[in-house]
Amino acid sequence: MGKTGLEAPDKAVRKYLAGYAEDEINLVDETRAQAPRFAHGLTIPCHAEGEGVEACLASVPKGDRGNVLVVLVVNAPADASEKIRASNALTLERIRLAYGSPRSLSASALLYPHPAGALLVIDRSTRIPLPRRQGVGLARKIGADLLLALAEDGQLDSPWIHCSDADAILPSDYFQQVGGASARGAAALLYRFRHVADGDPRQHEAALQYEISLRYYVLGLRFAGSPYAFHSIGSTLAVQAGAYARVRGFPRREAAEDFYLLNKLAKVGDVRNLSGDPLRLSSRSSFRVPFGTGAAVGRLLEAPDPVLSTYDPRVFHGLRCWLRVLEAALEHSEARLDLRGRVLEGARLDAGIEGEQLIRGLEETGAFELAEAALAEPGANRGKRLLDAFDGFRTLKLIHALRDTGLDNLPLGEALQRAEFMSSAPKVLAASTVELAQEVGALDEAGGSFGRLAKS
Repeated sequence: MGKTGLEAPDKAVRKYLAGYAEDEINLVDETRAQAPRFAHGLTIPCHAEGEGVEACLASVPKGDRGNVLVVLVVNAPADASEKIRASNALTLERIRLAYGSPRSLSASALLYPHPAGALLVIDRSTRIPLPRRQGVGLARKIGADLLLALAEDGQLDSPWIHCSDADAILPSDYFQQVGGASARGAAALLYRFRHVADGDPRQHEAALQYEISLRYYVLGLRFAGSPYAFHSIGSTLAVQAGAYARVRGFPRREAAEDFYLLNKLAKVGDVRNLSGDPLRLSSRSSFRVPFGTGAAVGRLLEAPDPVLSTYDPRVFHGLRCWLRVLEAALEHSEARLDLRGRVLEGARLDAGIEGEQLIRGLEETGAFELAEAALAEPGANRGKRLLDAFDGFRTLKLIHALRDTGLDNLPLGEALQRAEFMSSAPKVLAASTVELAQEVGALDEAGGSFGRLAKS
């Protein structure tokens, strides 16, 4: 086995490839026979993308350390409509016309020349469609698993598995960004992003509202001191290969696969923001998946009053109170504490919290039981156990429980105006959505601590 992009021989990588990876890792030998080594790897799922994928592929820059391998997974489930299948077939034909004669690696994998290196197109739409209800998660996993296998085999130098989407435009410094000091020791890196106009001003307006709501949520988590205060956007993600294997890769889900992967990665290493040029993301509407920008834009455009609603900022006050209780519990020498009593004490110090309401939300989500179990176990890693137990998923459950116990969602502008962690928002609420998106984006990208629990 040659020199690899992995930092050291990794049993987790070998175990993952042997027992959990998708069959496409069998393309490793054919890739070695047909292509030189690559410096960087990027995987992109493609499902009824139309012309957008061509612009995305054209934007892939040359790598700073050598050739780039782009793995495009054209996919559709077995029960996909004829329209989706026809769109994918057109994508495959356009790629053939744009990139010339390919070399065949298998019946469903073709290797094309690309200005940045090579383009490997895997067809999981025509010959072997995806199983139902596994969608984009499985498509991402197929590409990422192959890149991991290539790294382990010595054909890919970089330890970073880059993931994006077919409607994203990559910046010219895309691959250079992971070479800085901020990347060392991280499990995942997140690129900056902006939603750009696609020709329809109503779609762009809706997409910017959604972008503002995403940033508002992360700012709320950061205000609360959550160690999970980062974006979960699959098109902006780079994953360290060893960490990817340790969390067993992307979940095979129709949607939210990026959220669940990052939720696991945050438990094995840092999730860090990059500071280079942003990705430009499409503002188009789409109902291909139930979550994300496309679905949010589509719902807003269909609404009689296209104003997005989002969480009442008081839910983040409740989360902050709970996390402070957990921090105090970590410093306490006794195994068992009156967590409910401490929640009520903390609520009395914050006008944004109604103590009994917070207690109900914590009880409904099982937070007390999880915390007590983590704190009761002997050993020095109580902070790590708490971080794993009360993770991003449990955080979201608590926020939803607080919403459902009386803190109803608010119109986006009202939520921004009420939130103390959005102190500059009132200055621009009377201005355009574009200006507001810029202001909130600047607040988000100013960064800040992800919370003490992550370091405990």
